[in-house]
Amino acid sequence: MTMQQMSAAMRSGASISRKDQIRLVISLSLPAILEQLVATLMSYIDTTMVGSLGYEATAAIGVVASTIWLFNGIVNAAAVGFSVQVAQYLGAGRDRDSRGVLCQAILFNGLFGLLLAVIAAILGQFLPAMLGADPSVRADAGAYFCIVGAFLPFTLASALYSSILRCSGSVRLPSFLNVGMCALDVFFNFFLIYPTRQIGRFTVWGAGLGVRGAALGTGLAMACIGLLMLFLLVRRKGPLQLRGDAAWRFNGVCLRNAYRLATPAALERITLSLAQIVLTSVVTSMGAVAVAANYVAVQAESICYLPAFGVAAAATALVGQSIGAGRPDMARQFANLTTILGFCLVTVTGSVLFFGAPLLAGTLTPEPEVIALSSKVLRVVAFSEPLFAVSIVVIGALRGAGDSRGPFLLNLCSMWGVRVVTILLFTRSYGLMGVWGTMTAELVFRGIIFLIRLLRGKWVNATALS
Repeated sequence: MTMQQMSAAMRSGASISRKDQIRLVISLSLPAILEQLVATLMSYIDTTMVGSLGYEATAAIGVVASTIWLFNGIVNAAAVGFSVQVAQYLGAGRDRDSRGVLCQAILFNGLFGLLLAVIAAILGQFLPAMLGADPSVRADAGAYFCIVGAFLPFTLASALYSSILRCSGSVRLPSFLNVGMCALDVFFNFFLIYPTRQIGRFTVWGAGLGVRGAALGTGLAMACIGLLMLFLLVRRKGPLQLRGDAAWRFNGVCLRNAYRLATPAALERITLSLAQIVLTSVVTSMGAVAVAANYVAVQAESICYLPAFGVAAAATALVGQSIGAGRPDMARQFANLTTILGFCLVTVTGSVLFFGAPLLAGTLTPEPEVIALSSKVLRVVAFSEPLFAVSIVVIGALRGAGDSRGPFLLNLCSMWGVRVVTILLFTRSYGLMGVWGTMTAELVFRGIIFLIRLLRGKWVNATALS
């Protein structure tokens, strides 16, 4: 059963068998999970390339990483504002309205993307010093941030069109393209990071840009795939193929819907990212080794919870189309099913993280001191990963229903009320282990409160459409 067949069946009042539900969840989750896996592996390679330049290069990226996540969070929130509308319009059989949302998204991409790039260019001039970075890494950290920021319009394009495609039921295409983007990133980095060198009997040209080359490679890969994704989205056959019946001007209803959906999601990401920036400044005060170990641990941890993001993408699409079709009962069933799947998958990957922590850290840096410290914190946080996965998948389900406010308030309470306050007042004196131990407790708490939100069921009364 395809997504279109499912939506038609739900609109007619037919029930979807448990077997078909499981097939739909797996068919939507698997490509997204594989995409996340490849993306993480490519990120490992990216980090390893930079790490080969020394721990100061890794620390330079680590200093600004949390601020980049802040911008990426705003980008992903904008994607929620438009893609959830597409899911619910398609679920309601309103294909023309879904194409109208796509046109609004393209216009928004151009204007808002340029605004973000300008803000990043200004902020990058003083950000490393503001975060208390060691003077030896400030120049590289600032340059990395400014270069990545210049490509934010394409980052927005990639996130926006990937999310719209997934919410329309097309999972394989964005997954394939994003895997291609990861491969391009490694390809560009290979030539941009290192100087011209001898590999065997061959002389391989290199720009020798170091950390700046890593940022440029990432940006170029993002630009290539973002533009290709837009081209394929508007030309491929399906309900979103532009047919000349959509207006190319901003529409008040669509923008109000997008604002109502995206603003809480953006505030949620800003809340989390600002907390990460505060915590980065705490870690930065511990020295370059702690900064590098923290960055390596964050990168290694990401392979553990990546299946949850793939399942969350499926939850958003399935719940969104169920709500659009007027079937809150199916929305609940899909939300519960995806949450169970995310928990089970990350329980397995959490075990891999615990037992393979030194190996994972060792693939990202050759520095023994960094490997030892990052391995310790990874083995602590591994115990919280299954419940962290619950929070990730539940957020995806709630957003599909049009409930963005709930996740924002719960994350605000958890991240700032538990993690930040505890670290600043009590555990920072215990070094990096204190920071990550507190993070572990907070992730467990977060998973529990999101599970309660899911089981109470009031979120099904939300809607993305005015």
